[in-house]
Amino acid sequence: MIFWLFRTNLTNLESYHQYDNIKDFKMNLWDFYLLQGLWLLENTECEEVSIWRLTKRPSYGVKFKFGGKVFIQRFVRSFDECFKYKKPDVTFFRGGFSEYDRLTKKNPKFFGTKLYLGANGPRRYPIYGGIYDKILIEDERDIKKDNHYPFYKIGVPNIFKPLNLQKKYDICWIANGTQIKQKGQEYFIEYVSKSNVLKNAKILHIGNKPDVGKKLCDKYGVDNIDFTGHYDRFGVNKALNQSKFGLVTSNDVDGCPRISTEILATGTPLLIRDKTRLLRYYRDLDFVKTFSDNNLEKIYEEAKKNYEEMRQKNLNALESELNLDNIMRMNIRLWEE
Repeated sequence: MIFWLFRTNLTNLESYHQYDNIKDFKMNLWDFYLLQGLWLLENTECEEVSIWRLTKRPSYGVKFKFGGKVFIQRFVRSFDECFKYKKPDVTFFRGGFSEYDRLTKKNPKFFGTKLYLGANGPRRYPIYGGIYDKILIEDERDIKKDNHYPFYKIGVPNIFKPLNLQKKYDICWIANGTQIKQKGQEYFIEYVSKSNVLKNAKILHIGNKPDVGKKLCDKYGVDNIDFTGHYDRFGVNKALNQSKFGLVTSNDVDGCPRISTEILATGTPLLIRDKTRLLRYYRDLDFVKTFSDNNLEKIYEEAKKNYEEMRQKNLNALESELNLDNIMRMNIRLWEE
């Protein structure tokens, strides 16, 4: 089998693209979508995985070999260059960009089984006339048609993993200041200002533009949130392991925040807003607590009482429900239907 992944239409490259040897690449890869390609090569009969990304530089690529198998990162000026290569059996389109829809309309049979996983807003579904076999969804509330299927993921285990660290914070809250309308910063800070329980919690915020959060704290008279700015993924993992709970406050405009499953991969119990997109597979776990806009204090107090039990159940689940092999095999079963 040949598996292709179209990852994004952005031309800026990620930190892991600098590595030209497989060992360093695997140790620093934080993207689940690329990880699934490596997993397919190592655990199935898949023989080739190609990752497609745009670049302003002349076309080039990086190839890793696994015996007779290959993992190729292709950086091209136009996705139309893909038609020069042997066609794939399965193609995974991530992001819902117009370039993808144009490709599938141009030659739908070329891409084999076509899997679509969109982004937030209207791009949860194809909106540019693309032709796909299966639409992958990250919250059951978005499943509308027979060809809509859930998509499961987990934080990359090489980076997001349990560490035996002393707890410095009650809550680790990760939300970028550039996305204030969808990440729920003002909702949470205003809520803290009205809650004696949360006013006494030690809260760590991670995300860009910390001044945005600080101004909101000034507005609502909140002084117990430590704004540290941006962390790399290894720093995020350490911070989560120094916290009792991870918090996600996104509203229903946001897509499914990857931090939700990254929190769980660290063995840190999750508090998540009911508006946030996330499959019931995760919400129904004993160490995930869902809160509404007006009962966070109650849910947090209940979680505090059961913290040790919740954390142990989370750690146990990393060997079962949340194990990468299990997550991937659930996806593959749905793709093969």
